Amino acid sequence: MSVLKLKEKPRKVLPNYTPKVSKQKEENLNKARDIVNNSKLVVFALYQKPNVSLKAWDFVKYNMDIEEAGGDIKVIKNSLLKIALEEKNYNELVPKIRGAVVVNYTKGDPISLAKKVDEIITNFRKEKNIKEDIPEILFGILEGKVIGAEEVRQLAKIPPREVLLAQLAGTLKAPVSKLANTLNTIILKLLWALQAVKEKKEKQ
Repeated sequence: MSVLKLKEKPRKVLPNYTPKVSKQKEENLNKARDIVNNSKLVVFALYQKPNVSLKAWDFVKYNMDIEEAGGDIKVIKNSLLKIALEEKNYNELVPKIRGAVVVNYTKGDPISLAKKVDEIITNFRKEKNIKEDIPEILFGILEGKVIGAEEVRQLAKIPPREVLLAQLAGTLKAPVSKLANTLNTIILKLLWALQAVKEKKEKQ
């Protein structure tokens, strides 16, 4: 008995075909690189812990709050974050990337972002009636310098940029006031001297 063999159709090969997953992975890696390389401040934090985690609706408010401070948040695979950190020679940070990590970053004012992250942690602790931090700060990168969680919290205690500028203006204003007072005194003395000369001439 002969067996009929079906002729297999040749498979179509698409030239330069890149799977969608790989393209998405490359985009996320480039985003991770951009965050690590170009942000003024990056705060890496855990958003999920054994006893508590942020839900979808928590992230909506979280994102809106961070945007108010001129920043943004991004959840990127840990493997891609590690690649971006290694490429920038932050090798000591790679082992610290663990669990469910959310990246808070800004290319604007780092103090505003640190304050907002600290505020969000405080608010979530109150809302969820928990004692532990969520999100929990792991570490940060401040203009190329690695800082710990405590340093991020200390950064949050610095007065806002507007207040610092006002204080600076006040500091600069003080010597100007003294200079103005000195000039006023000199002018008054000159006027008194001219008045004395005038009165003396009138008596002659």
